Amino acid sequence: MLALFLDDPAFHTTQVYVRNNIVSRGNLKEGMLAPDCPLVPLTNDKTIIQLHSLYKPGRPFVLLAGSYTCPLYRYISHVLNDIYSLYNENVDFYMIQIREAHASDVWPIGNIVEVKEHRTLEERLTAARKMVKATQLEIPVLADTMDNTFLNLYSPWPFRFFVIKDGILKLVGTPKEARYDTTDLVNCLDALLDKKSSESDLTQKKECK
Repeated sequence: MLALFLDDPAFHTTQVYVRNNIVSRGNLKEGMLAPDCPLVPLTNDKTIIQLHSLYKPGRPFVLLAGSYTCPLYRYISHVLNDIYSLYNENVDFYMIQIREAHASDVWPIGNIVEVKEHRTLEERLTAARKMVKATQLEIPVLADTMDNTFLNLYSPWPFRFFVIKDGILKLVGTPKEARYDTTDLVNCLDALLDKKSSESDLTQKKECK
């Protein structure tokens, strides 16, 4: 479990920030059908990919959502890379670039990252490329459309992860109070892959329905 921004006075109220994330969870629950939506590859802004087309039968699918200006994402990105390296042979991963959590011209906070609110699709794709480069993210990235279809369906702002298998939501992950814990994600993947947890110090597992 990782503490956030111990050296950043702007995040002494992180609890409020995390509560806002939990409140914005939306209507998605574990066991529901994961909604389909259009997504855009970073390499070509004229191509649309449907989320459901990325699924493979019987194979877990981890769906992450965030933005470069999200401190939660920046702090956890190296851990996400570690999880990806550990599981990507048996699990598919995608990160979705959504609207900026703290665009520099709208709501700058903490260690300011100079990315403005996206006004065009090209600006969103450019921001996503900047995020990948700056955080050395190894997970494949797609972008939400400019009408924010993914954002509206999944309520992932400012950062959230989902586990899907055969089109069904197995886990809807949220931050904890002032911390971000990937234990639920790891445990869910281990349960779906029918193997023991790779973290020997964990004594409690979240059941993956």
